[in-house]
Amino acid sequence: MNKLLLQKMIQKALKQYQVESNILTAKDIEELATKIIELKKLHPSQELYDLVQDVVYGYVTDSPYF
Repeated sequence: MNKLLLQKMIQKALKQYQVESNILTAKDIEELATKIIELKKLHPSQELYDLVQDVVYGYVTDSPYF
């Protein structure tokens, strides 16, 4: 899975929650992308967009998706 694509999707999702993506370190974005990849492997039928939204929401609200 393309991590650059995931990083852009994460940044876009953060904007929806009015969170500036520049407050996240590269390591934070990498960790979010890794969580999304793991969830996609566990739930292959779930849409990537939905997984990104769920993980970012969990990050923003400090309530992890899993």
